[in-house]
Amino acid sequence: MSKEKELETEALIKDKAKVLFFQKGLLDATTQEIADEAGVNRALIHYYFRSREQLMETLLEEVMLEKQETIREILKTEHPFKIKIAKFIGALIDHGLKYPYLENFVISETARNPDRIKLFRQKEKNRSHELVRQQLEEEISKGNIDPITAQNFMINLISLCNYPLLAKTVIQCFHGMNDTEYRKFLVQRKQVIYKAIFNEEMPDVE
Repeated sequence: MSKEKELETEALIKDKAKVLFFQKGLLDATTQEIADEAGVNRALIHYYFRSREQLMETLLEEVMLEKQETIREILKTEHPFKIKIAKFIGALIDHGLKYPYLENFVISETARNPDRIKLFRQKEKNRSHELVRQQLEEEISKGNIDPITAQNFMINLISLCNYPLLAKTVIQCFHGMNDTEYRKFLVQRKQVIYKAIFNEEMPDVE
């Protein structure tokens, strides 16, 4: 097998495993199920990743870094504060639409193995609340936002975005939503969250 073909096969396995774990929510999927999804021999899973656990660690790091990089790039821009927060809300919910079971996996992994999350966290260069602190304080000084610490502001914002992902099954069950309706609900949440913070319509930042 050529080097190019090997890279293609490795990427295929990772992409299909992400679908099983983070899109379909099959967090206990076996190496055989991953191999079947990718249309490859199970031995190739072990060839590229040595074990299911190593594959999972690789996938988690890739997906979380993808999310963090997107968020960091938004928060580091020179956009006005409200535009920046609108883009942040959109990016967080869009990532949740792509990987609806990722947050559940992160929470369960944090409880099961705190050291893994700590190691990942150490790779982050900037915490989100540090990137918004100055603009947030300016908005507070203008009277546009009630006094709040940057850390609490970001935790509130992330919670508003992430809770519907963590409670996906409960929300769908209690509100009678099928998957299409649930996805529509998440898209509408962008406006709801923005208005809850700024009491005005969310600008078009797509």
